[in-house]
Amino acid sequence: MCFRPASALGMSCGTVTIDPRRAMVLVIWNNRLKLYQLPKGRRNLDESMLAAALRETYEETGLHVTPLQLDVATRATPPKTALSDTSKKPPNITEGHPSHEFVGACIYPDPQSETEALKCVYFFAATAECTDIPDSGTQEEWEKLDARWIPLREVSKTLRFEAEIQVVMKAVQDMKKSGYTIEA
Repeated sequence: MCFRPASALGMSCGTVTIDPRRAMVLVIWNNRLKLYQLPKGRRNLDESMLAAALRETYEETGLHVTPLQLDVATRATPPKTALSDTSKKPPNITEGHPSHEFVGACIYPDPQSETEALKCVYFFAATAECTDIPDSGTQEEWEKLDARWIPLREVSKTLRFEAEIQVVMKAVQDMKKSGYTIEA
C-alpha cells in the first residue's frame, strides 16, 4: 500500500465512443501534441465520473454521446436485490449486471503537471452516429483538437498510446458480450 495526496493524483474521464452500425470510433487529433487520442479530461469537483466523461467528450468533440449500459466484468459490488444471498461475501469479480461502469483505466505519470503527479483516466463506453454534425465552439480556447471518426480496424495504427488501443478493444469486447452487433 502507498499513500498519495489528492494533489498528486489526477482523475480524468473519457469515452470510447463507437458507431456500431458503421464500425467507427471517435478520436481526436491533438494539434498541439501531433497525435491521435481518445477524448478525455479532468473531472470537476463533485462531478460523477460518468458525467465528466460525457462532458469532456462533448467539450472536445462537439458531439453529444450516449453512454452504453454494458455487462462489464468489474470489482464493484453487485447490487442488492430481493434475491441476493447476503450470507456469503460478494464475488471478487462481478458480472451479469449491466451498468454504466467504466470499461478500463489508463494510468501514467502526468506529463503536463508542474509537480510530480500520477494520472488515472477512466474510460466509459458510449455511442453516437458518425454522421452527426458536431456543435462548434465547445472547446477551451487553448485546446487545439479536431474530432474524427476512424474505422475500428485502423485503431491500432492510428492511436498513439497502446493503453488507449487496449481500452478500445475492451469496450468492443464488452459491447459484443452485451449483445451489440458491430458491423465490419
